[in-house]
Amino acid sequence: MVKMTESKALIHENKQAFIDFLSKVIQADTQVLDQGIGGGNEKNGQEIVKQKLQQLGFMIDEFEVDDEKIKQFPGANLGHKNAGRPNVVGRLKGTGGGKSLILNGHIDTMPFGDKNQWKHDPFSGAVMDNEIYGLGATDMKGSLAAMILAADLIQKLGIRLKGDLIIQSVVDEEGGGNGTMACVERGYTADGAIVGEPTQLHLQIAHMGFLFHEITVTGRSLHSSQLWEGVNAIDKSLKIYQALKELEREWLMTRRHPLLPGPTLNLGVIEGGVAGSVVPNLCTMKTCLHYHPELNETKEETRNRVVYEVEQAITSVAKSDPWLTAHPPKVSIYQEGFAFETPFAHPLVQGMKQTLNTVLQEAVIEGMPAGCDARTLASFGNTPTIILGCGNPQHCHCVDESLPIDQFLQLIEIYTQFIISWCGTD
Repeated sequence: MVKMTESKALIHENKQAFIDFLSKVIQADTQVLDQGIGGGNEKNGQEIVKQKLQQLGFMIDEFEVDDEKIKQFPGANLGHKNAGRPNVVGRLKGTGGGKSLILNGHIDTMPFGDKNQWKHDPFSGAVMDNEIYGLGATDMKGSLAAMILAADLIQKLGIRLKGDLIIQSVVDEEGGGNGTMACVERGYTADGAIVGEPTQLHLQIAHMGFLFHEITVTGRSLHSSQLWEGVNAIDKSLKIYQALKELEREWLMTRRHPLLPGPTLNLGVIEGGVAGSVVPNLCTMKTCLHYHPELNETKEETRNRVVYEVEQAITSVAKSDPWLTAHPPKVSIYQEGFAFETPFAHPLVQGMKQTLNTVLQEAVIEGMPAGCDARTLASFGNTPTIILGCGNPQHCHCVDESLPIDQFLQLIEIYTQFIISWCGTD
């Protein structure tokens, strides 16, 4: 590793300044409102990020999400209030001859909920017993700050990179990832990318795809005292749900991935009926399913296969039921994200594995059971991508969110060493 002893000494020397910068970012209210539909306060944090990147000599590109431009991407979440919520992208031009790298992190957070439940103010950025507290500390201002401070550290080391370093501070990730989609649409690609979601410094090279279905079933209503003359839409919906759970069981038996849990299907919402005395004539179910990436299929082929299997399960139920045959359920997909995987043998994965083995003495390689912006960079931006950040993902979206200071400082060292090895030095 290049100048590892010196970099560790500089991290120790600048420890308080690095913590203060993270605290300042946490103190900025960057909540997303109604998952982006109501807008968001990201600009408060973006001003801090932009100022720091400018101090480090990055060229700044500041732009808002444009629905007309991102609607080309499957899973784009249109209709959000985008005004006043800019992405901030900084580019540090290399001297030439090296590989380029994107560091991607989201500045937005979910709302803090009931403030009275917090022992520490959500925007305190307070440090106690090696933990820094505040909304977004783990998800994911710690990793975003570490990305910026790694660039700071490289400059303090007097190192000039050959390849371009691009730091993306994106908005509306909690609303579905529109910020990173806007970066891809704007033309940002690189030889590699790191998404800084909290992974406890573990290297994640795959995550599940997801599909949100809305299924609407109609029935025939009348007084429940004569229910045999009606058609209960909830009953019919539950027949469909049982078929989908049977499909889930089949997936669990036949679909395996070495880094990921089995495919799942969750019934998250079921709405129908007006009163206990009325046979319901309408029922709507909303489900979320997670599926594996398949290296022997394109992302579109995998997604389309899963969609087809769901449609076949629903069609099979409808064909076996005279009412549903005459009144087919309405099925739509209202949100989705492709599955993602970077092969273990890829130089990006092997390079980070080597960095982790050196800095931490051991690299843990795994998959992410949820999804994140890695899919967008890899699928639409054609940029090989990995996921690595600080913080425990179980501490996301929770009261008294906090991040271990030691892990934050270790991540600065990891990012620094990897940037140097990947981009090359002049």
